[in-house]
Amino acid sequence: MSTRAPAHSRMPALWTLVRPTRSDLSSTALPIIAFAVISTVALGAVALARAYWNAPDPEGFGQYRILAAGMLAVLVVPVGTLGGAAARLSARRREDRLATLRLMGASSSWVRRVALIEAGLIAAGGALVGLLLSMPLTPLLSLVEVAGTPLGSEGARLPTPLAAALLLGVVVVAVVSAGASLRLVLISPLGVRMRQNAPRMHWLRVVIAVLVVGGAVIVLQLTSVSWGAVGITAALVVVLVAVMAVLNLLGPYVASRLARRRLMRSGDAATLIAMRGALESPQAAWRLVSGVALASFVAVPAGSLLGFLDTVQRLSDAVSPRQTLFFGDIRLVVVAAVAVSYLLVACSVGVTQAAAVLERRALYVSLDRLGMPFSVMTRSRRLSVSTPLLVAAVVPTLIAALLVIPVVGISVVTAPLFIVTVAGCIAAGVVLVQLGVVATTPVLRRVLSQPDRGL
Repeated sequence: MSTRAPAHSRMPALWTLVRPTRSDLSSTALPIIAFAVISTVALGAVALARAYWNAPDPEGFGQYRILAAGMLAVLVVPVGTLGGAAARLSARRREDRLATLRLMGASSSWVRRVALIEAGLIAAGGALVGLLLSMPLTPLLSLVEVAGTPLGSEGARLPTPLAAALLLGVVVVAVVSAGASLRLVLISPLGVRMRQNAPRMHWLRVVIAVLVVGGAVIVLQLTSVSWGAVGITAALVVVLVAVMAVLNLLGPYVASRLARRRLMRSGDAATLIAMRGALESPQAAWRLVSGVALASFVAVPAGSLLGFLDTVQRLSDAVSPRQTLFFGDIRLVVVAAVAVSYLLVACSVGVTQAAAVLERRALYVSLDRLGMPFSVMTRSRRLSVSTPLLVAAVVPTLIAALLVIPVVGISVVTAPLFIVTVAGCIAAGVVLVQLGVVATTPVLRRVLSQPDRGL
């Protein structure tokens, strides 16, 4: 006997799924804001990269094209991380309703289709908001000088087909990420409520990370002028993207090992709950701080490059006016990449913290019913990010230093600006995560105050 819901009965269920409630406001607004930020950043970054790509290159080396490719490569993974986090939050807030629809007889394909449409609509709304936000920023971007020449209104504005393709890409990222987040609901109607998703961290993650980082070091050491602009650009993009991606393999493993050790030494309820939660899903714990990991990775080459350029200009009398302009363009790209990375980190922290509250909603409700004070739950949330945050601040910094060790060595000795930049960036990332915990406290209060203690 088929349990599929009749077609005429699906419309009320569809309305139950998509109609907004007061408790949905924050979890709906955060993904829209995140996608708006992604869209604004994408439009501005691609416009700037396009200007560098088309900048005059009298020496024929393609140095401006390498700059353009490097800037985009640095931003690819943070943008994808934020997009995935926003889509997961959008899916999580509907998780229980989706499971309920499955229990009522709705087919998995129908539930997937409706949920993906909703995720796409939220992302499209954010993309449109991002497009509107980018319009007043265009005049400011037009003042930026590339190779000594201001971009102007034409250079700061993307062609309509390219802008449309970027915004469509934002929607695609949201739909793909939401689809991945729905896999438990679609495997079984009871999949979500049973929480059958306890992953195990295998030591092969470390092996893969070592191989990727080792290969990246070798590639960078072998890179030379004889490769040409195309070869150097390709090597740079592959190395940056591969290493930033492998951080998401290594980070959860190291964080889980540290959490296990801290759990064995825990002596209070807040620490016990925090470490058990981190071990229950190391991947979810890592997502809370993954933005800081990426920003820490970017901070080292950025700081070392700024320090190196400062040293060259201070100690060398043979720097030509053209080289001075190029050094200024490098500084602009580095500062822009770091600033945008931390803007994405700020958004990612808020989104992932809100998603974490919804993911562990049942735990917080149970603790509240057992009489645990709200202050202890809040302290537990802060402790839950402390261990992965330590890993996110230290491990990517060491890996990045290994990749650019010659420049780092010079900068440490000759340019104090390097140390200040790296330390400031890491400290900023730590503060952003703690602010994210504080900013999402109202989400936890709302979860605990709802009469049915659910969505």
